[in-house]
Amino acid sequence: MSYIGNDLQVAASRYRIIDDISSGFNGSETSFALQIGGQTPTPFPVNAQQCLISVNGVIQEPDPSGSAGFNLVGSNIVFSSAPTNGHAFFGVVLAGADYVTAGKEFPDGSNTAPSITFSSDTDTGLYRASSGEVGLAKNGVARSLQTLEDAQTITGVKTYNAAAIAEVTTLSNASSTVAVDLSLSNNFTLTLNGTVNTIGAPTNAVAGQSGSIFLVQDGTGSRTTGWHNNWKFAGGTVPTLTTTANAVDRVDYICKSSTEIHAVATLNYTR
Repeated sequence: MSYIGNDLQVAASRYRIIDDISSGFNGSETSFALQIGGQTPTPFPVNAQQCLISVNGVIQEPDPSGSAGFNLVGSNIVFSSAPTNGHAFFGVVLAGADYVTAGKEFPDGSNTAPSITFSSDTDTGLYRASSGEVGLAKNGVARSLQTLEDAQTITGVKTYNAAAIAEVTTLSNASSTVAVDLSLSNNFTLTLNGTVNTIGAPTNAVAGQSGSIFLVQDGTGSRTTGWHNNWKFAGGTVPTLTTTANAVDRVDYICKSSTEIHAVATLNYTR
């Protein structure tokens, strides 16, 4: 298993010998496929410094400029000058070269060939999906990897062994019709004053969302309010609120659809 941290464990536990390419040496060819066991290694070494290359017993200089020694271009070893026919070749990809990139960026990778992966599961890991977005690959298939700030759809049964808390959002009482945006929260509180006269139609209502609205009388009391027709109360009768100063009532709701919100009132909580 691979780790990123203070005690870095690399995927390759040993050096890997590059397939012999000397049969292609002819004094004119400079580019040769880098393969291990007949296949291009995945992920591919990040740069030439992560390979040890010998031609005819002479260690070749890793040179990203391509003017001396050798460089890695695409999936090939490219020599600055063509090796001579009959010269021997020996090459090694250094242990951990797939992952250890101190001072060097990871390659972008893809969902089929992630740039951060595992020696026994090379199509599972992380890659750059697009600008500012990290992709997650599972057996070569792109999976969603989102920040918790993003809207998310979660499937499957979830069991929590501690509290899951939804904040209580304060609704503005600055206008006569109170705007209730259900995308902001599940639970709300509203202080009734002389301005409010209607709880408006909820916006961004989605079937299945539920929560509560605390209705608090101000210090004067005797405040009442109407409800938009999208709010559905049992028997079609809206609740008669407690009008004592500072009294608290609560309306619990669940959305049947985006335009039908079933609600029930529990009145006169003492303070």
